[in-house]
This record gives sequence, C-alpha cells and structure tokens, in this order.
Amino acid sequence: MNKLIKKTDIVIIFSVILIAAAFLIFQKSSDGKHIAEISVDGKVIETVNLDDVTGRVEIIPDTNPKVVIVAENGEIYFESAECPDKICVAGGKLRRRGDTAVCLPARTVVSITGSSADAITY
Repeated sequence: MNKLIKKTDIVIIFSVILIAAAFLIFQKSSDGKHIAEISVDGKVIETVNLDDVTGRVEIIPDTNPKVVIVAENGEIYFESAECPDKICVAGGKLRRRGDTAVCLPARTVVSITGSSADAITY
C-alpha cells in the first residue's frame, strides 16, 4: 500500500522550511551599513551612505531622459523621470540591502549594498 507522504518527503519539507527560516533570521540580524550605489551606463557615478543621510538629498545624474533620485530617512528612490512609462518611479522606496530600481530609458540603476560580511563563521 502506497502512502501519500513518505518519510523522505517529510524530511525534505522540514529541511526546506529550516533553511528558509535561517535565511530570514540572518537577513534580519545583519546590521551593516546601507550603501546606495547610483550607476549610469554601468559606471557608478555616486555612492550614498543611507545611514548618514540627514534631511533630503537630491541626486540628478546627467542622463537623457532626466531623472531625479532622492535619499532621505534611510531610503532612496526615483522621485521623477521624464520617460513615458515611469516604472522606476512606481518602484517605490528602497530600504534594504539587495533592493534595486532601474530606469531603462535613462540607463540608470539604483541599488542598495552593504558593508557587513555576507556570512558569519563561528
């Protein structure tokens, strides 16, 4: 008689849940700096430490179409863009390491990186 769920299935499911939980815990516990990199045509033109930003900082890269990028309160985002679709503006505010927003017509990428280690060894 075949069982619907076998012992190996339970072990695999439990392992996947455990790995996912460990990943989420590690992601929440990392306290590194939040560095925003602004790239145009694949070249980093500006780096902003979001942890040190006080007030509102506008960055207007030399692109066509024009875009306005704003950093404030530990976040960075495309405030406006002259491109027709404005997908980069609709992308919202970037807060965590790994967040990225792109304006393809302006060839501009904003991504948040960190300065802490990617792994911890005990």
